[in-house]
Amino acid sequence: MVVALTLAMGAGTVESASAQPSGQRSLTTPRVINGGPGNSTDYPYLVSLLLGDRIPNPGPFQAQFCGGTLTTPTTVVTAAHCVVDQNNGVIRNPGSFYVGFGSDLKAPDYRIVGITNVSVNPDYSRRASSNDVAVLTLAQPVTDIPTLPPLSPAEAGGYTATGQPVRVVGWGNTSTTGNSFPAVFQVGDLAVFPDSVCGGGEAFIWNGLTFRGFSPAEANPASMLCAGGVTPDSRRIDSCQGDSGGPLVGGSGPAARLVGIVSWGNDCANEFPGVYTRVAAEYDFIKAAGAVPDSAPRVAPTIVVQPQSGAARISFVAAIDGSEPTAFAATVLDPATGQAVNCFAQPRKDGAPAVCIASGLTNGTSYQVTAIAGNGFGNSPPTAPYGFVPQAVPTPGRITKSTQLGGGKVQFRVTSSRPNGSPILTQRIICNPVAGRGARTSAITGKDVTVRRMAATSYTCVVRARNALGFADSLPFPVKVAK
Repeated sequence: MVVALTLAMGAGTVESASAQPSGQRSLTTPRVINGGPGNSTDYPYLVSLLLGDRIPNPGPFQAQFCGGTLTTPTTVVTAAHCVVDQNNGVIRNPGSFYVGFGSDLKAPDYRIVGITNVSVNPDYSRRASSNDVAVLTLAQPVTDIPTLPPLSPAEAGGYTATGQPVRVVGWGNTSTTGNSFPAVFQVGDLAVFPDSVCGGGEAFIWNGLTFRGFSPAEANPASMLCAGGVTPDSRRIDSCQGDSGGPLVGGSGPAARLVGIVSWGNDCANEFPGVYTRVAAEYDFIKAAGAVPDSAPRVAPTIVVQPQSGAARISFVAAIDGSEPTAFAATVLDPATGQAVNCFAQPRKDGAPAVCIASGLTNGTSYQVTAIAGNGFGNSPPTAPYGFVPQAVPTPGRITKSTQLGGGKVQFRVTSSRPNGSPILTQRIICNPVAGRGARTSAITGKDVTVRRMAATSYTCVVRARNALGFADSLPFPVKVAK
């Protein structure tokens, strides 16, 4: 098992508050090495954690010991090991430290705000460094600084896939041979490494350099992700002491998200990548602690319309705008008569597109579809109208049950499809993985259909029936294949 060391530090001091179990190799909390100076206008949500008894003298530069991220005007997300004593598990008194805002720790007008509450994920493990996340509640709202939304599980696939660019920022040590702490935070350009590196023990080559992997006893990709970087002159980019708790940022502009939290590593800028708390995996705790911004959707969802016989199958993908939709709605309008049909769907927990079917339509008639996303704070603008014409394609049967047979085989029970006046040419079950590629399919020849060679992951499966006019898909049926 691995242990993250709580290293309290300023620009030239290091206080170790943890003991290393016998037989464990020494690990350090990370820093940005081989990065470049940051600009507060690019990362305004980056905050410093400051020891209260060091602020008056010698000041914020020596008082800084960790970083954090302003995710709402009243909350900061940081690492649990920054606020939990690694010897006895006691949570740091909120009156003993502060949150600082600004890029330069030596600025005479450096802004400091108090803390009223410290909330640590109850599943945080000091020994394993898992679920390494905490939320700080500020003594007063900070409304003039932009916030960074935490990455939700529904968004995670687009941000945490192997090779996705991410950036780590912080005031940590910039030297691999001594202590060199900057007054202005540093920025390092990294890439997300595959899960096989972060708990699978596999090596990974990035920009010509080989990074070693952490074993399952050291890292768990369910709550951790690994990232590393390489400069053009083949130097490793990494976080290190003093960067702990700070943000790993994915995306840019309105699509920027808090993807990870600086957690731990095996030394700094060596053969191993840095290890970060996987924010999407901690989203429920972060949200329950009040650190997810509340807002109505600001951007219309993306829709895909599949004409069916007397119906339309409409799938929705929420826009990445920092909001969290709780429902989607589509309106199918007949422009000639003004009559409209509505259908509704809820976001899926597995991140696959939500789907509804608008029925009661007339084949051969031209319709227009508009759609919105909404939550308790309001609705998004509608999509642009999308035109389609229902056709007498088959009405597909539906999947009513799945049974895992082992060895990558899943048996499905299906109902019959209706031809709607034209013979059905083919019927198949199609299973697409929610994340990644590798669809699996099998022809339907009876009520029970077995799909083979399915990997241990989550799938969305449909019945697809085809005739001479085209094809139609059933509503999605979720399947999670066990190992």
